[in-house]
Amino acid sequence: MKDILDGTYKANDIINEKTLMEKYGVSKTPVREALVQLCGEGVLNNIPRFGYQLTVILPSQIIEIVEYRKIIELGALEMSFPHLTRENFDQLKALNEDAGKITYTKDSRIHWETNIQFHKTLCSFCNNTFIQRSLSDALNICTRISNQYFIQIWNNSQVSDGRNHIRLVEAMEEGNLEQAKEILADDVEAFKNEIL
Repeated sequence: MKDILDGTYKANDIINEKTLMEKYGVSKTPVREALVQLCGEGVLNNIPRFGYQLTVILPSQIIEIVEYRKIIELGALEMSFPHLTRENFDQLKALNEDAGKITYTKDSRIHWETNIQFHKTLCSFCNNTFIQRSLSDALNICTRISNQYFIQIWNNSQVSDGRNHIRLVEAMEEGNLEQAKEILADDVEAFKNEIL
């Protein structure tokens, strides 16, 4: 799965058991189990006697995952809001500073990883492992979307610059939940808007 998330395999690539067994030095059983699981998750399509094809993520699925993320992330923010601490704000500010330092590298993967780290950290403040796992799963799908679409967008310099994260932390520090939710929703929505 890591190679899929990292973009080693692209949409529509064909993967077969023998190649994976040789690449990872494992037997047929764990490879087949992993492939069956990825088929069940809709990541791969089984093409009998040919291999497994990495599915293309459709625009309608991008819209759906963004809506799902908004539900998860806005809910987590609302849950955590009464309990936020100075340490929480400082964590987010440090992530924003790190993101600011690498914005001009033009490396889409580094940009995406810093974005994921911010969202996972923000969600972690709700202290609910099920919500955090749901967001992590959603972000894995978004990583595949990023690899499928985002590199061309980044190279065309159409990607957001991270100001939403700074504004979000400011609204949180001011204790303005409604503004914070609005900024967070806009930030999650921006992912879709940059691609579609």
